[in-house]
Amino acid sequence: MLFVKELKKICFSIAYLLFIGLLLFSWHENFYGVTSKEIQASRGMETSITSQVRGESILAKPEEGAENYGPIKKEIPEKIMCGGTDMLMIEYLKNSYATYPFHYYKEAVLSIEEQKEILSIIEEITGLSEMQIKNLPDDYFPTVNGNIIHMSEEVAQNQDGSFRLQTDNSNPSQEKEDHTKHFIAQVSYERFKELMAKAAEIIGPGSNYSMESLLEYYGQVEMTYEEAMNEYNKTVNDDKVSTAFARLFCDYMTRVLGLYPVFIVAVFWLKDRRNKMSELINSKQIKSARLIIVRTFAILTAVMLPVILLSFESLVPLMKYSYDTGIVIDEFAFMKYILWWLLPTVMTVTGLGTFLTVLTSAPIAIFVQFVWWFMDSAVTGLSGDIRFFTLMIRHNTLNGLELIQQNFYSILLNRGLLLLISFALISLSIAVYNRKRGGKLDYDYFIQKYSGLFKKRFLARFQK
Repeated sequence: MLFVKELKKICFSIAYLLFIGLLLFSWHENFYGVTSKEIQASRGMETSITSQVRGESILAKPEEGAENYGPIKKEIPEKIMCGGTDMLMIEYLKNSYATYPFHYYKEAVLSIEEQKEILSIIEEITGLSEMQIKNLPDDYFPTVNGNIIHMSEEVAQNQDGSFRLQTDNSNPSQEKEDHTKHFIAQVSYERFKELMAKAAEIIGPGSNYSMESLLEYYGQVEMTYEEAMNEYNKTVNDDKVSTAFARLFCDYMTRVLGLYPVFIVAVFWLKDRRNKMSELINSKQIKSARLIIVRTFAILTAVMLPVILLSFESLVPLMKYSYDTGIVIDEFAFMKYILWWLLPTVMTVTGLGTFLTVLTSAPIAIFVQFVWWFMDSAVTGLSGDIRFFTLMIRHNTLNGLELIQQNFYSILLNRGLLLLISFALISLSIAVYNRKRGGKLDYDYFIQKYSGLFKKRFLARFQK
């Protein structure tokens, strides 16, 4: 009965209704319709979200002899050196370098001395003089060079207005001999990586010249038929189709769940003080452990239930797809991924919010959680970047099962650590709450007194 009462109080609170609104907005903007579109794309009736091309879906079985099979990530030194040098030249000539120190764009403008250092890097890689670098032939770099398009008549435009990017599998150093007319690296791949690391250090954090960025932008080639069949078989046989969509669903949901539940927790606990419920709770024969554990379960239920319900928007079309095609899917993929991927994150946010709010009787948990959420978002890559204290696992692609397999033990360690942290925080919350009920840690009066004095002084200074 206590659980039901607590759950009702949460579900009818304004904070929870705002959480539901933000959850629905994020889901609708990022994931709504993704599964249905991908299924339609496999039948040639829609544009695939994975390739942005009609009919090229991860669910479409490759046909031998097709014009192309889409890109695949592969580290080919010649292509990475070509793309990285191209971008560095473009930014050097403009003295405008794109950086993303916290996943947000920031322009870096270098000093004269720093520009000279970048110039020396370009000269060493290309073997060209400063004058030659400033007067390059139009076809010095390939027309399509990774994420760079040098506009010309050779670039074909699709019917939907997008450009068809063909990646050239040839080795430019074998076809072109004159490095003053066409790019041919004059350094080894190892030396190139050292020079790119130096450029990244000069420009600042989040530039285009870390190996992670270079591989992301230029480490792609067109798949062969065999490679395309391998990717298709991984989706159908290893991922059981639904697991791929479950990963992407969790990727989008994790950013909401890594922050917003703390508002529910803080508001819920502070509501007792505003409604003068503390005295009533303290007078009742309810154990601190029982009250906090029940409230925690109520919050977790209220947060996770709508997430589970939203997953059906993807699961139901996949079940119909399975019925129509005879391809077996994992009906429990979404539930499994929600439990081991998202639940530890929510438990940690709930535990931290409960502990700090119970300890301080103030909404400081919101600030602390926001800082953690922001820093975690800034340092965590979009796919395959799992660290010891990663709060929100990211995997922003339908492909990439191998990234999960490669990081399997890191993920287990990370999720296990978050669970331990959440249990520890709840245990500390029980201990603190129990002592406050006994009058041993009842310092709310002093917090309110000094915060009130600080507020008065701040307002007085501001009014002057």
